[in-house]
Amino acid sequence: MRLILLVFILISSLNSMATRYDGRMNKTKNQIFFIDEVSHQSYSVTGSTPIISTYLNKLSPGDFISIEGSLNINLTILTINSVNYIGLKALLGTWTGDDLYCYNFSSFTEFSISHFGQGKKCFPADAPSYTYFVNPTTSSWVMLLAGDRGSYVGELKINNPKDIEIELYDSETGDILRSIHLRK
Repeated sequence: MRLILLVFILISSLNSMATRYDGRMNKTKNQIFFIDEVSHQSYSVTGSTPIISTYLNKLSPGDFISIEGSLNINLTILTINSVNYIGLKALLGTWTGDDLYCYNFSSFTEFSISHFGQGKKCFPADAPSYTYFVNPTTSSWVMLLAGDRGSYVGELKINNPKDIEIELYDSETGDILRSIHLRK
Protein backbone atom coordinates (compact mmCIF):
# COMPACT_ATOMS: atom_id res chain seq x y z
CA MET A 1 0.00 0.00 0.00
CA ARG A 2 2.85 2.38 0.81
CA LEU A 3 4.47 1.62 -2.52
CA ILE A 4 1.24 2.51 -4.35
CA LEU A 5 0.99 5.75 -2.37
CA LEU A 6 4.63 6.58 -3.17
CA VAL A 7 4.10 5.94 -6.89
CA PHE A 8 0.96 8.11 -6.85
CA ILE A 9 2.85 10.96 -5.12
CA LEU A 10 5.72 10.72 -7.63
CA ILE A 11 3.35 10.78 -10.61
CA SER A 12 1.45 13.72 -9.13
CA SER A 13 4.65 15.65 -8.57
CA LEU A 14 5.80 15.00 -12.15
CA ASN A 15 2.51 16.32 -13.51
CA SER A 16 2.69 19.38 -11.31
CA MET A 17 6.15 20.14 -12.73
CA ALA A 18 4.67 20.68 -16.18
CA THR A 19 4.72 24.31 -17.27
CA ARG A 20 2.83 26.14 -19.97
CA TYR A 21 4.92 27.14 -22.95
CA ASP A 22 3.88 29.20 -25.98
CA GLY A 23 6.03 29.44 -29.06
CA ARG A 24 6.75 28.41 -32.62
CA MET A 25 7.78 25.11 -34.10
CA ASN A 26 10.73 24.53 -36.39
CA LYS A 27 11.87 21.34 -38.10
CA THR A 28 14.91 19.83 -39.67
CA LYS A 29 14.88 16.46 -41.45
CA ASN A 30 15.19 14.45 -38.25
CA GLN A 31 14.25 16.78 -35.42
CA ILE A 32 11.51 19.10 -34.19
CA PHE A 33 12.41 22.26 -32.27
CA PHE A 34 10.33 24.59 -30.13
CA ILE A 35 11.26 28.29 -29.92
CA ASP A 36 9.83 29.85 -26.76
CA GLU A 37 7.87 33.05 -27.38
CA VAL A 38 9.11 34.76 -24.21
CA SER A 39 12.73 33.65 -23.75
CA HIS A 40 13.42 32.96 -27.46
CA GLN A 41 15.27 29.82 -26.32
CA SER A 42 15.22 26.87 -28.70
CA TYR A 43 14.57 23.37 -27.37
CA SER A 44 14.57 19.97 -28.96
CA VAL A 45 11.05 18.52 -28.61
CA THR A 46 9.71 15.11 -27.78
CA GLY A 47 6.16 13.93 -27.16
CA SER A 48 5.33 12.17 -23.91
CA THR A 49 3.01 9.77 -25.79
CA PRO A 50 2.88 8.42 -29.34
CA ILE A 51 -0.27 10.48 -30.04
CA ILE A 52 1.43 13.73 -29.01
CA SER A 53 4.38 12.79 -31.22
CA THR A 54 1.92 12.29 -34.10
CA TYR A 55 0.50 15.76 -33.45
CA LEU A 56 3.98 17.30 -33.46
CA ASN A 57 4.83 15.64 -36.78
CA LYS A 58 1.77 17.29 -38.37
CA LEU A 59 3.11 20.77 -37.64
CA SER A 60 5.01 22.92 -40.12
CA PRO A 61 7.84 25.37 -39.47
CA GLY A 62 6.44 28.62 -38.09
CA ASP A 63 3.28 27.07 -36.62
CA PHE A 64 2.36 28.36 -33.17
CA ILE A 65 1.80 25.91 -30.33
CA SER A 66 0.63 26.33 -26.75
CA ILE A 67 1.58 23.30 -24.67
CA GLU A 68 2.09 21.92 -21.19
CA GLY A 69 5.54 20.40 -20.87
CA SER A 70 8.69 19.99 -18.86
CA LEU A 71 12.36 20.54 -19.56
CA ASN A 72 14.97 17.87 -18.94
CA ILE A 73 17.65 18.41 -16.32
CA ASN A 74 20.06 19.89 -18.92
CA LEU A 75 17.37 22.36 -20.10
CA THR A 76 17.80 21.20 -23.71
CA ILE A 77 14.84 18.87 -24.36
CA LEU A 78 11.21 19.91 -23.89
CA THR A 79 8.87 16.97 -23.31
CA ILE A 80 5.33 17.87 -24.34
CA ASN A 81 2.68 16.37 -22.07
CA SER A 82 -0.39 18.01 -23.61
CA VAL A 83 -1.32 20.43 -26.38
CA ASN A 84 -3.54 23.40 -25.47
CA TYR A 85 -4.00 24.67 -29.02
CA ILE A 86 -2.23 25.11 -32.33
CA GLY A 87 -1.86 28.12 -34.61
CA LEU A 88 -1.43 27.06 -38.22
CA LYS A 89 0.75 29.48 -40.19
CA ALA A 90 -0.79 28.20 -43.44
CA LEU A 91 -4.24 29.35 -42.29
CA LEU A 92 -3.23 33.02 -41.88
CA GLY A 93 -4.40 35.49 -44.50
CA THR A 94 -7.55 36.09 -46.52
CA TRP A 95 -9.48 33.19 -48.02
CA THR A 96 -12.41 33.31 -50.44
CA GLY A 97 -15.25 30.94 -49.68
CA ASP A 98 -17.53 29.14 -52.10
CA ASP A 99 -20.32 30.92 -50.16
CA LEU A 100 -19.12 34.31 -51.59
CA TYR A 101 -17.68 35.50 -48.27
CA CYS A 102 -14.11 36.39 -47.38
CA TYR A 103 -12.50 34.83 -44.33
CA ASN A 104 -9.60 36.85 -42.94
CA PHE A 105 -7.52 34.89 -40.43
CA SER A 106 -5.63 37.84 -38.95
CA SER A 107 -3.92 35.90 -36.15
CA PHE A 108 -3.65 32.41 -34.73
CA THR A 109 -6.81 33.01 -32.67
CA GLU A 110 -8.93 35.64 -34.50
CA PHE A 111 -10.69 35.88 -37.85
CA SER A 112 -13.44 37.91 -39.47
CA ILE A 113 -15.97 37.29 -42.22
CA SER A 114 -16.79 39.92 -44.85
CA HIS A 115 -18.62 40.20 -48.15
CA PHE A 116 -16.93 39.31 -51.40
CA GLY A 117 -17.72 42.12 -53.82
CA GLN A 118 -17.21 43.16 -57.40
CA GLY A 119 -13.67 43.03 -58.67
CA LYS A 120 -13.02 40.07 -56.39
CA LYS A 121 -12.30 42.30 -53.40
CA CYS A 122 -13.26 41.74 -49.81
CA PHE A 123 -15.20 44.43 -48.00
CA PRO A 124 -14.27 44.27 -44.32
CA ALA A 125 -16.66 47.00 -43.12
CA ASP A 126 -18.63 45.79 -40.10
CA ALA A 127 -17.26 42.28 -40.54
CA PRO A 128 -18.22 40.04 -37.63
CA SER A 129 -15.19 38.86 -35.67
CA TYR A 130 -14.67 35.40 -34.23
CA THR A 131 -12.24 33.80 -31.87
CA TYR A 132 -11.00 30.37 -32.89
CA PHE A 133 -8.71 27.67 -31.60
CA VAL A 134 -7.30 24.75 -33.56
CA ASN A 135 -6.56 21.42 -31.93
CA PRO A 136 -4.93 18.45 -33.63
CA THR A 137 -6.40 15.01 -34.17
CA THR A 138 -4.60 12.13 -35.82
CA SER A 139 -6.47 12.66 -39.12
CA SER A 140 -7.44 16.36 -39.27
CA TRP A 141 -7.78 19.52 -37.17
CA VAL A 142 -10.66 20.46 -34.87
CA MET A 143 -11.70 24.11 -34.73
CA LEU A 144 -13.53 25.75 -31.84
CA LEU A 145 -15.16 29.01 -32.98
CA ALA A 146 -16.95 31.66 -30.92
CA GLY A 147 -18.48 35.01 -31.77
CA ASP A 148 -21.51 37.22 -31.17
CA ARG A 149 -23.64 34.92 -33.30
CA GLY A 150 -22.85 31.76 -31.37
CA SER A 151 -20.21 29.09 -30.90
CA TYR A 152 -19.40 26.22 -33.20
CA VAL A 153 -17.23 23.19 -33.55
CA GLY A 154 -15.62 22.57 -36.90
CA GLU A 155 -13.33 20.19 -38.68
CA LEU A 156 -10.55 21.76 -40.75
CA LYS A 157 -9.09 19.84 -43.68
CA ILE A 158 -6.08 21.30 -45.44
CA ASN A 159 -6.13 19.93 -48.99
CA ASN A 160 -3.12 22.00 -50.08
CA PRO A 161 -1.67 25.44 -49.16
CA LYS A 162 -4.34 27.24 -51.21
CA ASP A 163 -7.35 24.99 -50.63
CA ILE A 164 -9.05 24.13 -47.33
CA GLU A 165 -12.44 22.89 -46.17
CA ILE A 166 -14.26 23.62 -42.94
CA GLU A 167 -17.26 21.62 -41.79
CA LEU A 168 -19.22 23.37 -39.04
CA TYR A 169 -21.12 21.28 -36.54
CA ASP A 170 -23.84 22.18 -34.07
CA SER A 171 -21.95 22.03 -30.77
CA GLU A 172 -24.97 20.54 -28.97
CA THR A 173 -26.31 17.98 -31.47
CA GLY A 174 -23.26 17.22 -33.61
CA ASP A 175 -25.26 17.80 -36.80
CA ILE A 176 -23.37 19.27 -39.77
CA LEU A 177 -24.54 22.88 -40.17
CA ARG A 178 -22.61 23.61 -43.35
CA SER A 179 -19.46 22.93 -45.29
CA ILE A 180 -17.31 25.78 -46.55
CA HIS A 181 -14.66 25.42 -49.21
CA LEU A 182 -11.98 28.16 -48.97
CA ARG A 183 -9.35 29.15 -51.50
CA LYS A 184 -6.46 31.62 -51.35
